[in-house]
Amino acid sequence: MAEQGRARRAARVAAITIAGGALIACATPYGGAPVATDFPASQQPKLQAAAHWATIADRSAEALVHSLAAAVSCPDPAALCPRVYVRPAAQQTVFAQNFRAAFITALVRQKVTVAHTPAAGAIAIDIDVQTVRFSADRPNGTFIPASLVYAGAWAVYGLAANASPAAAGLAGAAMIGGYDAWRWASSETAAGPTPQTEVLVTVSASDATRYLGRVAAVYYAADSDARLYTEQQPLFSIAVGGDR
Repeated sequence: MAEQGRARRAARVAAITIAGGALIACATPYGGAPVATDFPASQQPKLQAAAHWATIADRSAEALVHSLAAAVSCPDPAALCPRVYVRPAAQQTVFAQNFRAAFITALVRQKVTVAHTPAAGAIAIDIDVQTVRFSADRPNGTFIPASLVYAGAWAVYGLAANASPAAAGLAGAAMIGGYDAWRWASSETAAGPTPQTEVLVTVSASDATRYLGRVAAVYYAADSDARLYTEQQPLFSIAVGGDR
């Protein structure tokens, strides 16, 4: 009887917990403001090296050329006509300068004729880089299944504590191997907390009257590298002397 009583009490507690969770997830039919909800989980690359800048420049160039192919006619289907000129970004940061250089390289690789200077009839390409800083400690939905880690650790601990030295050594190797497997499986996720710094890169192609193509993307940037995206490169004045 005592066992049955404990089982009934446990069932009541479970039912109350489930009902409480359901009530928390609900909202009243009317309210003074919309209920804040999360977006579906998604991925956003984190820029951590100059090689990443070259990679996103390649992707932007490929996407822009693809969109321009439908807007600009050319006798050679493998090339893009007419010429293009890539304007320097309004704010000459380290990132903006290097992104423009990598973007031009990618365009040339795509068989696009790129002019050194503005030319009549050339398509103008503008690169706009905006950096925003959000609040700290934003949750991103990633998690480590603690129950599995806890259960696995205790299982290995039990094996090591109640086995021969050889078996204990195997248990330690199993724990290390499990950690390596977890690191391999989670290597796609960038280390550290969610960065506060995000970089919005928009590349537009236009003529005198209209936009011909436009691509945009958003990236995380390490907060310690924010100055690479926000600080203007200094200009130096060089005095030139001559014969007096």
